This record gives sequence, structure tokens and C-alpha cells, in this order.
Amino acid sequence: MESQSVPEAGGVKGGGGLSFGEYGFLALMALVLVTITWIGVLSYQQGMHTENTKRNGEAWVTWLTANSAKRFEADYALAACAGGPAAAVASEPAAPKTWGTCLEAIQKTTELKDQVNPFTGKPPEFVETCDPADYTLHGDITIEKSVANPVGSAVPATASPLVASDAIDTKLQLKLSICDKGGYPVKVSEFEF
Repeated sequence: MESQSVPEAGGVKGGGGLSFGEYGFLALMALVLVTITWIGVLSYQQGMHTENTKRNGEAWVTWLTANSAKRFEADYALAACAGGPAAAVASEPAAPKTWGTCLEAIQKTTELKDQVNPFTGKPPEFVETCDPADYTLHGDITIEKSVANPVGSAVPATASPLVASDAIDTKLQLKLSICDKGGYPVKVSEFEF
């Protein structure tokens, strides 16, 4: 018959407690857990900044869409954004209404004037395009206009940035996007103004 060996009591050093290496390992795991939690909180905050920026963009889309039909009425309150041909003053030719003057009027007189870029704490800026190489664009807004190509073209329309000098006397097909933390465009909506 074989005899079974029974471990002797006290065969483990230190009386069954944890060694210095084991305490170091537990401390390292606690540090990893704290670091991962901290990174998660930062990611959540950045995600909320992007969501709040999208809400800013949605507010612009809502305002521009709601005023799209109104701006062609004769008594439209925001003259800088009124559609149709510009009225000529007695001795001067009529200057076309532009997006730059309309944007300035919107930012000064409407409820959109109180918007804040969540990333910077300043009012959002309108840029021509979002560029991942430029990290300063986070939270900014870009608007593109759809320009019809000649009849028979393979592509019916081309998108180009809506710039300050663009005339707004006719209806425009627009696409609004916001720039996220990395400067990448996030499409909010396509609409008519």
C-alpha cells in the first residue's frame, strides 16, 4: 500500500500571509482599475461635448428650416436673411443679400446667439470644412450648399462650402455638419433654406 504524504503545518513561509510581490500585484491591479475608470469618465465627457455640439447644429437646422418659407414674405422681420431680389435704394444698385450678413444678423438677434461651443466655452464658429488635421475645429459648425450641375451630368449636384459671400436670394439646399473632438465631420441634417 502506498502511503500518502501529508503536508506539514507551517510549511508555508510567513504563516499564510501575502508576500510583498502579491501586495505589489494587488496595488497594480487597483491602479489599472482607477486608470480605466478615469479614461471612461473622460471619454463620456468628450462624447457629451459632441452630443451637445450636435444639439447646437440641430437648433440651427430647426431655425433655418422654420424660416425658410417666411423669408420670402414681404414683411420678413430679419431683412438681412430675406429672400428674393434685393430692393434698390434710389440712386444705388441693389446689393445681393449674402450668407455672411444673414449669419451675423442671426447670431445677434435670435435665440441662437446664446449658444456655446461645449469644447471651448465660446460661441460656435462656422468653418468651411472640418479637417482632422486641425484639432482647433472641435465643436465648430460647417454648412455646405448643393449646387446643381448641368443637365446630363453623371452627378446631378456638387456640394461646396457655404461662404460669407454666397448670395441667399433664392432657395438653397444645405447640409449642416459639426466637427467632433478629432475634427471629423458629423452630419446633422440636410434641409432647405
